[in-house]
Amino acid sequence: MPVLYVVAALAGGLVGAIGFAASYSTLEAAALQWGFGPTLASAFPVGVDASIIAFLAMDLVLIHRRTPWPVLRLSAHLMTVVTIVLNASAQKGGLSLSSKTLSHAVMPVLFVIGVEAGRRLVVRAARLAEGQDTEGVPGHRWVLAPWSTWLIWRRMKLWRLRSYVETIRMEKARTIYAMRLEQRYGKGWKKAAQPDELLPLTMAPYGLTIDEALMIPEQERLAEAERERAGKEREAKQAAQERQRQVEAKKAEAAARIAEMEADGGVSEAAAAIQARTAAAEVNAGADVAAAEAAATAKAAAARQAAATEAAALESTSVLAAKQQEAEAEKAAADAMQAAADAKRAAIDAKRAADDAERRAADYRLRTAEINAKAAVKEKEIADAAKAAADAKRAAADAKREADDAENAALDAEALLKLQPTERAARHIARIVLREYGGDVEQMSVETVADALGGASHGTAVKRRQEAADLIGGGYTG
Repeated sequence: MPVLYVVAALAGGLVGAIGFAASYSTLEAAALQWGFGPTLASAFPVGVDASIIAFLAMDLVLIHRRTPWPVLRLSAHLMTVVTIVLNASAQKGGLSLSSKTLSHAVMPVLFVIGVEAGRRLVVRAARLAEGQDTEGVPGHRWVLAPWSTWLIWRRMKLWRLRSYVETIRMEKARTIYAMRLEQRYGKGWKKAAQPDELLPLTMAPYGLTIDEALMIPEQERLAEAERERAGKEREAKQAAQERQRQVEAKKAEAAARIAEMEADGGVSEAAAAIQARTAAAEVNAGADVAAAEAAATAKAAAARQAAATEAAALESTSVLAAKQQEAEAEKAAADAMQAAADAKRAAIDAKRAADDAERRAADYRLRTAEINAKAAVKEKEIADAAKAAADAKRAAADAKREADDAENAALDAEALLKLQPTERAARHIARIVLREYGGDVEQMSVETVADALGGASHGTAVKRRQEAADLIGGGYTG
């Protein structure tokens, strides 16, 4: 077989080169006759014939980039007709049905056939490499059964069924299935059969196999269960987040309460110090009052004694002087009594300050008791929130277990459908998109797809993500 490839390549290249050379020579000579200058006449054949290769090459590039543009191939075919017509009309007699016209037209035809064969080979190789090659419907079937062949061909094109043999096998299985229903229910089997039993025949125009059609109710049930599980998981996650926020808020409030208690502790220490200083001041004031009263009494007694002595001594000398001394002694006694009254009033003020300090200390003790009670309540709330968070975590674990069960059920269903590995991988990615990204394929990055496929290449991840998008767009729900 490799030898055959080499022969085909050499022969095709030789025929194409001869055809291009003959076309070039003919069109160059004709261009000179048509009024082209020597330089432009030499470039004219290249522009006409090379455009065919250029258009086909650009068509292949766009096909490889998954952005085909049929206009390019149509343009290449149009330029093929142009170069054949120009070569045929280059003879002296112009365009006519003759051997000369045929001789001038046959070489560009060979050139174009060689180029088109090369294009077909490249496209075929690319489709084989990507697993997208499609078998054609044999020609004899079009002749023997045109209408049923048309339906099969239409189904293959619409639903991308690439294997003709597989499509025929599916058609045969559906025919047998319909006959079995007729045997079970009789002539009116279409009305007597259950709707789910008619699904393989109802979904036949959409390219589904019997097993795929019969699995639709089960898939819908699994999809509904998956949606319910995803909803419960989202609710559990939201509830856990809300509980977590409440726990954080309660922790912050408890920290603020602790700081307030610490501040109140500083106040209590200051109140105790004030109370101690007040008591000391009260004691000092009482001592000062007693000392002042004693001093005033002693001073008054001494003054009277001195006045009496001095009056007795001076009685004989001057009665007026004695009376004056007695008045001064009385004034000194009155001043001492006033000082004692002032000291007593200071002691009363100190006692009042001590009472105020005691009242503030009592208020502080009451407020401290309230804070301790609130702190106990907050601690209980924090414990309840921690328990709720643990419950939410347990609920999330249950939801994850349910998701794993749903995934295993989907894998079992795929095993029953006998899907290819690429199809199973695409469905796996589709389920992840439906479950974690709300059905939006664009939100799932190519790197995430590659990780989900066990470290697949970038190109494979791109293909599987596109196939998952096609599945979701086609109504796949997991």
